[in-house]
Amino acid sequence: MLENIYLIGTALGILISISLMLQAFAIKKANFFIGLITLILSFELLFSWAAHSGYNNMQGHFPIPILLNYLVIPPSIWYFTQYHQDDNFSFRSLHLLLYLPAIILTSIELYALFTDFRPSNYAFWPILIDYLPLFGSMAALTHFWVTFVKRSKAKKSTKTWLVHIRVVSMMAALSLISLMWLLFSFIGWQQFYLVELILVTLFFGLSLLNFLENTSFIAPIQKAERNAGFPHYDDQQQLRNLEKTMEEQRLYLTPNLPLKEVAANLGLPQRYISYLINQYHHRNYKEFVNEYRIATFLKKAQSGQEDHKTLLALALESGFSSKSTFNQVFKNRHGKSPSEYLAASG
Repeated sequence: MLENIYLIGTALGILISISLMLQAFAIKKANFFIGLITLILSFELLFSWAAHSGYNNMQGHFPIPILLNYLVIPPSIWYFTQYHQDDNFSFRSLHLLLYLPAIILTSIELYALFTDFRPSNYAFWPILIDYLPLFGSMAALTHFWVTFVKRSKAKKSTKTWLVHIRVVSMMAALSLISLMWLLFSFIGWQQFYLVELILVTLFFGLSLLNFLENTSFIAPIQKAERNAGFPHYDDQQQLRNLEKTMEEQRLYLTPNLPLKEVAANLGLPQRYISYLINQYHHRNYKEFVNEYRIATFLKKAQSGQEDHKTLLALALESGFSSKSTFNQVFKNRHGKSPSEYLAASG
């Protein structure tokens, strides 16, 4: 009976992880990293199923522990947090370096699987499979909770309560598991069933939340939230009004332009404006505003009429609040620094 619950929980976890990771192709790229974490936790529950069902004692069975690469978890938590605290954050190829320890671990385990090499005989092995992922996860979770508390106090979150609960549930479960992992490693407290209970509860809970969000596992790439609460608005008309207002009134020239100011100018709900931008421009609000700022900067820089000004001065005149924000947004958009782009364009 218990092993059946674990197997069902594993299946739910894997389906949820696939649903989340496929959102890397949509606008919710942060969910890809939560999906990676969910996948590793699903394999953990699968390992528990194998232990309880007797699968591990079968001859020629697949070695499930090779799937339990906990070194994937710390960088995934960190990147998920970065996406949530910085709307301009973009995952670049250089960021893959944080996954290098996980790649090394998998390579060693695959090599050991097909040879007589036994990594457990070496002193580095406990560090790689136990201490490094444990302390890395604790550091990443601390970073998340500090950021989460700051954003909550500033009331910057625009997520629905269901999404909010899902994120908090996942991070709370990870925090509890990390604490128990710490106890297992240094005190010898061997209550592994508590980890299994947490994982089963988490996966069944996430399944319920996905059901309430009307999220399909068959077609997991979610579209932007539909304006079900505002059926009397004409999307195309209001989108033209939004674009016309941005272009004619040049609201984007205001640094850190709040969404509520744009909403008040148009006489529309903030949630509806976010929907329009997500659905028709496939960007979030800050990315949408920064597109106008970049276009204005390039127009100024390429006109030849303001060559006496520095690039930073032109950027600040275009609505950017700082040099670092401007450089990051520009490089994310064009793949080059402003000076490199202008030199290449002649």
